[in-house]
Amino acid sequence: MAYSQFRYPVTLSLEHRPCVLVGGGKVAVRKARPLLEAGASLTVIAPVLNPGFPTLKEEWPSLLLLERPYRAGDLKGAFLVIAATDNRAINEAVANEARGENSLLNVVDDPEAGTFSVPGSYAAGQVRFSVSTGGNPRFTHLLLADLAARYGADIGAFAAYLDIQRDEAKRLFPDSDTRRKFWRAILTDNLLEELRAGRLDQVKERISNEIDRCRAKS
Repeated sequence: MAYSQFRYPVTLSLEHRPCVLVGGGKVAVRKARPLLEAGASLTVIAPVLNPGFPTLKEEWPSLLLLERPYRAGDLKGAFLVIAATDNRAINEAVANEARGENSLLNVVDDPEAGTFSVPGSYAAGQVRFSVSTGGNPRFTHLLLADLAARYGADIGAFAAYLDIQRDEAKRLFPDSDTRRKFWRAILTDNLLEELRAGRLDQVKERISNEIDRCRAKS
């Protein structure tokens, strides 16, 4: 049975970590944005840069753009490397150096030559759905579209609201087992169905009322 070699899902902390993206086309622009959004200290190297890169530079002034060919030594100290050129020989050279630096490596035109792949994702606020289908972009797109249609922006707003209520629950229930039982009783499949049905305000009110009830009893 065929399967992807990338079977261990993980999310990374890239805040201030040195990352290098070799390539300057449209694909490279798409790869750059999520790295910047994650807080990476990003360097992009390419002899010609897509017009999207100056726009990214305006949003993230820390972005370093080197408009020149890749050179051996460019990856020294890189935590993460993406080879995204349209030249297989250059991508191979980048991959070889990245392995020598023990950098996390993604090769866009040859994923199995790297050490990680980037799943398709859909974000709503602090909630992010990631989908990996083993290399079928169309199927990935369909699944992400389905998730976006099912949850929309409400799931992000609900997660932000829950963060506030979790802090309140910690004050009400110092004991972790009590808190766990409280949230298990409230966060149910039925509540999620109401959220999907567009009843965000009612769901929030139900949780707020339960918090208030517990506060009155304490």
